[in-house]
Amino acid sequence: MSFQDINNKMKQFELKYYGEGSHKKSSEAIEKFEKDLGVAIDDLFKQFVLYYGGSNILADNVVFPVLEKNPWADDNKPRLGIFYGFGLDEDDFNIAALTDTYDDQMPDWIIPIADADGGNQICLGIKGEGTGKVYFWDHELTNGVKDTFLIADTFEDFIQSLSVEEDSDEEDDGILFMELDDDLLNS
Repeated sequence: MSFQDINNKMKQFELKYYGEGSHKKSSEAIEKFEKDLGVAIDDLFKQFVLYYGGSNILADNVVFPVLEKNPWADDNKPRLGIFYGFGLDEDDFNIAALTDTYDDQMPDWIIPIADADGGNQICLGIKGEGTGKVYFWDHELTNGVKDTFLIADTFEDFIQSLSVEEDSDEEDDGILFMELDDDLLNS
């Protein structure tokens, strides 16, 4: 797979950008981040961040399937929020700033790359066996309890799995069957 494949997928969506930095500023920030952490981030992900960092898909229900079931995805499809970037002035969307923010909570072998429902994070593995894989990090399951769940074996697979789930006109209230008492009907 190539960046062109990722780019073709992203062109299917309408995007909104929150902080547009120059490619040079972002490239320099990526290099500094890699040097500070002593890691090398996948080149395809770096290309993605240069073009799509600090953006989100303008649809309410952008979902992705997960390879490993997690407590936040009853239907096995969590929702995606904003893609973070490097070199952005706003810390809320900056990978380096968010990595610092979650330093004491998040395992050191992943970095946040996008947000998900409920303050959870979509993360990229940067060390060990998880390198290059994409994970869902549950911010409430910490202190030795499993808090990461595999989403995709590669970043490219993650992007290709994104879809917009249409809202149904009928709201599911969770009621499967209801029986009314005859006394209630005769009142």
